[in-house]
Amino acid sequence: MSRTAVSAANGNYRVEVTDFGPIAHADVDLRPLTVFAGPSNTGKSYMAMLVYALHRFFGSSQLPEFRSRPHPFWLIESMVDSLPKSETLSTRIAEWWPVASRIDREAVPDDLADHLRSALEDVGTADRHLSQEVSRCFGVEALDDLVRRGIERTARVSVRVPSAGRESVHYRFEFGQAQTRLVGQVPACPLFVSQASEGGTGLVNSLSDYRLVLRDVLGSVVRNLIGPLLRSAYYLPADRTGVMNSLQVVVGTLIQNATTAGVRFSPNVPMLSGVLADFLEDLIKIASKKRLRTQRLAQTLEKNLLPGTIRVRQSETGYPSFAYRPSGWAVDLPMRRTSSLVSELAPIVLYLRHLVARGDLLIIEEPESHLHPAMQAVFARELARLVISGVRVMLTTHSEWILEALANLVRLADLPTNERTGITGSEVALTSDQVGAWMFTPTADGTGSTVKEIPLDTEAGSYPVGYGEITESLYNDWARIANRIEELRSTGA
Repeated sequence: MSRTAVSAANGNYRVEVTDFGPIAHADVDLRPLTVFAGPSNTGKSYMAMLVYALHRFFGSSQLPEFRSRPHPFWLIESMVDSLPKSETLSTRIAEWWPVASRIDREAVPDDLADHLRSALEDVGTADRHLSQEVSRCFGVEALDDLVRRGIERTARVSVRVPSAGRESVHYRFEFGQAQTRLVGQVPACPLFVSQASEGGTGLVNSLSDYRLVLRDVLGSVVRNLIGPLLRSAYYLPADRTGVMNSLQVVVGTLIQNATTAGVRFSPNVPMLSGVLADFLEDLIKIASKKRLRTQRLAQTLEKNLLPGTIRVRQSETGYPSFAYRPSGWAVDLPMRRTSSLVSELAPIVLYLRHLVARGDLLIIEEPESHLHPAMQAVFARELARLVISGVRVMLTTHSEWILEALANLVRLADLPTNERTGITGSEVALTSDQVGAWMFTPTADGTGSTVKEIPLDTEAGSYPVGYGEITESLYNDWARIANRIEELRSTGA
């Protein structure tokens, strides 16, 4: 299969950025398991947060009729507004829609597809909503704050999703100097609807009906074109231990402020980034969420890494509290009294149990935090289990052990299944098309970073990120110190 065909089959897509945050340039193929590695302050979290913001924009479900399935609300509303309000177009939809809305995969007629393709490319005012979401996620007042410092340029973000052919659906977002622009490019491929309406909208008898039908048609077409971007994304920021241990303080403050008349927050209190605010909101609401099919993955993670169970209690105020019950115990430990290993992994368990469904994207910053190297290797195998089960995963990491463990799993896939017996991780081997590791490297002039894929080194058994050079440098320093001490001893100094 070609790379495009493989990407389409795996639900992959590409994100390219230029002059964004500290990143001078990156062009990343996002696979079922994507790993960002490299020195600090090179943009790993910037890239991860951007991907999260894109999912929030493209997959936002704001209308009641779309709550049960991904729907790019802001994009669709702008597309509907950009379409001409012609009687010919309305009549054409009225003739075609009542039948098409009840067929599983129906091609849009060429004349109507031309109108829809124009709307898909000219997205109207959707750039304003994307600007708001990106600003919110990063916690900045203006998008200009995210343009690479030291230059007077425009930051560019491109998203490409492979279509059935060789070309990709392409959306380009540009911002800088107080201006924003979002444009699309849709290849000349057939457009399809897939049972876009639940039971069909019926005849188009009014302008209101016309707009509802257009929403449904465009929503279904977009789902077929950029489906992977419409899935929910969840972001687990760094310092999860600190957030888990302080959650009760945050909840207590919310309750106190809600019951205190005349409370005013200080204007000097900094604004939370959207990813952290969403994380807190998810934790606060998690007790009211039903358990998902992915809860079995949460149980396996608890068994292999904790061991014990993360427990959720619903208080009288409606806010949850979290505890840990070690295996064999009859009582719970409050989260503040558990080890950092437990508090670090607890949010991952809770998200898998209540929020993350198959097809969704789970973004984890620095999963190695507070994990012993042996546990990091186990955790890498649990991540592979998530991917095999259909959950997409993105990591930012500084861990050599996680990279080596993932390299072993990819190399393991080269063995026939019947030859893997007795090898650790034999049940969670991943193919090279399922894993992508990317290195963030400072530019020579120190003004930013560039990003390149890290090829698997089958000789060294890892995705090499330069840690070996650090080890060698430390050893050389040790040798110099030892030699100097020996010289002093030999001279009696």
